[in-house]
Amino acid sequence: MLMLLAPLWVPGMPCRAARPIPHPLGRALPVELTAQHPHLNRQVDAVADRFTHPPARSHKETLMRRSVPALLSAAAVLAAALVAAPAANAAPATPSEWREVFSPDGTISKVRVPVERKTAPENQDLGAAAAAGVVALQYTGPSSSRFDMVIIGDGYTAGEMGLLRQHAEAKWAEIASTDPWHKHAGSINVWLVNVVSNESGVDNDPYQGVNRDTALDMYFFCGGVERLLCLNEPKAQAYAAQAPGVDAIVAIGNTYKYGGAGYPSLSTVSGGDPRSGRIAIHELGHSVGGLADEYYTPGTAYTGAEPTEPNVTRDPGGAKWASYLGRPTPDGGVIGAYRGGHQYEYGIYRPSSDSLMRSLDKPFNLLGLTVMDRAIGSRISGGGTPTPDCTVHTNTRTGSLTSGGIAYQPDGSSFYARAGTHRACLAAPAGAQFTLDLMTWNGSAWQTVATSGADGRISYGGADGYFTYRVRSITGSGSYTLAYDTP
Repeated sequence: MLMLLAPLWVPGMPCRAARPIPHPLGRALPVELTAQHPHLNRQVDAVADRFTHPPARSHKETLMRRSVPALLSAAAVLAAALVAAPAANAAPATPSEWREVFSPDGTISKVRVPVERKTAPENQDLGAAAAAGVVALQYTGPSSSRFDMVIIGDGYTAGEMGLLRQHAEAKWAEIASTDPWHKHAGSINVWLVNVVSNESGVDNDPYQGVNRDTALDMYFFCGGVERLLCLNEPKAQAYAAQAPGVDAIVAIGNTYKYGGAGYPSLSTVSGGDPRSGRIAIHELGHSVGGLADEYYTPGTAYTGAEPTEPNVTRDPGGAKWASYLGRPTPDGGVIGAYRGGHQYEYGIYRPSSDSLMRSLDKPFNLLGLTVMDRAIGSRISGGGTPTPDCTVHTNTRTGSLTSGGIAYQPDGSSFYARAGTHRACLAAPAGAQFTLDLMTWNGSAWQTVATSGADGRISYGGADGYFTYRVRSITGSGSYTLAYDTP
């Protein structure tokens, strides 16, 4: 009797629309089976037709006919077994994971990509990591009392270490200009690990199929997504571990193509694209502050427990951040409970309409800003910006600021300077944290070209043009002195 069901569907065989197969016992073969094995429609239909329109039959046929219900019941049982049991030669499902994808317009989404195979670095990789040089882009004190930011690179040859440093300094400058990193910049060590690759560039750049021999195996088209920039995470960690301390890792690739990715332990960004630094700042929100994403996929609903992340909640009233409700937020509007977040549109709420954890071109909202401030500050002790000696410069300006205030010097105006090196020094009041920015007019807007470090000094070499200094109070208030030399 089982031979009646033997003809099975194979790839290439035409398949009619799936439908339940009725028969006089009121049962139906599963739709999944009829879609996969279309000949069953015809075979069971024939059996049912013989049952409902029986021809004249002999006594022997009558006895055989009485066995049809048992046959159909057996067919239904077999059908259920075929649907439930996977094919013997079916390949196991490929493990996958969610990855964030960043678009040049600042929007963020998530896609599911195959899980990257993580293998421990080989001895030669560990040896190369141990031999890598470490440079302090900014040193503010011992790692035991400072936040340590580590920048590593991939796709930079031995002759491109200068370019690696240039890209690293640009990325740190962008991070340091964003609050609350800016507030704590005077207490952050920034280490650059000189990762040397055999070939310049990264895989699949400018198009798929381009392969390069690099130290961290960085590549575009990760999981088939063009701008997803992945690497070998264990190798990256081995290189980053050469720094005196590690609180956060940013990996930059030698490419001018926009892209990046987030890992539990680090973020990747394009070294040569000026927009990609925002990816690192967003990812640091995850790795340092433990913040959740605030964007969502339309049509999805969250059904889980109350999230542990501080900036998403199931409560439509936003009681999780009750003390912030109604307060103005840097990303615009006021803190409330806005539907959607944590990648889901329904059943979950975020604190503001559009923050950095939702769009790359926005700042942290008030809640995210506070969380990040505490997270960074918790790793810093005995901080404070030393007061530099600013008596060696030709030009001097003084002023005073309240907390959060801004002033432009000289005297609220600008000045013209020839090509050459600008040098400046800012002495801030005791107990306050002030920052100095050198800005130049690019033809349409003022652009920051240099920011003071922990010692309050700036040294910048550039072309001729119009310049101004911006003095900012991050915390504290009081009088300051700005001294500077022009080329």
